[in-house]
This record gives sequence, C-alpha cells and structure tokens, in this order.
Amino acid sequence: MRTWIVLPITIVALGLAGCTNQDTDSAARQAGRNTREAADDLKRDTESAARKAGKAAHEIATETEEAAKKAGQTIKRTAREAREGWKEAEREDKAKGK
Repeated sequence: MRTWIVLPITIVALGLAGCTNQDTDSAARQAGRNTREAADDLKRDTESAARKAGKAAHEIATETEEAAKKAGQTIKRTAREAREGWKEAEREDKAKGK
C-alpha cells in the first residue's frame, strides 16, 4: 500500500520539476534577450556620445587654428613695428652723431 502512495507522489514531483525547469529556461532566455537589448542600447548611446565628442573636438581644433593664425598675424605686425622703431632710433642716433 505504501508503494502505491509513493508512486503517485514521485510522478507528481517529477512533473513539477519538469515544469519548473522549462519556466527557468524560458526566464533565462528572456533575461538573455533583455541583456542583449540593453547592451545594444548602451553601444548606440556610446557611439552617439563618441560622435558628439569628436565633433566638439573638431570644432575646438578649428577655432584654435583660427585663433593661432590671428595671433601669428598680430605678432608679425608687432615685430615689424619694433624693427621699424629700432631702425628709426638707429637713424636718429647716426644723425645726432654726425
């Protein structure tokens, strides 16, 4: 009699274990899909941020180049004026000395 009671209990336990296993597998697959989707979203966001940073760096480089050209022109002009002043002072010294 005890054998007949143990047999149905064993069958029910195996059936429940099998159903739980399928549920676990299904949940694991769904978690994997969710993880992949999150990773894809993160990759897209990262690429977008990198693209924006690259554009900003390019704009900064362009602005820096333009500022450097202007500074170079100003330095040239100042150096030219300094040379002219130096030559003028030299001429004045020669004129006084004669």
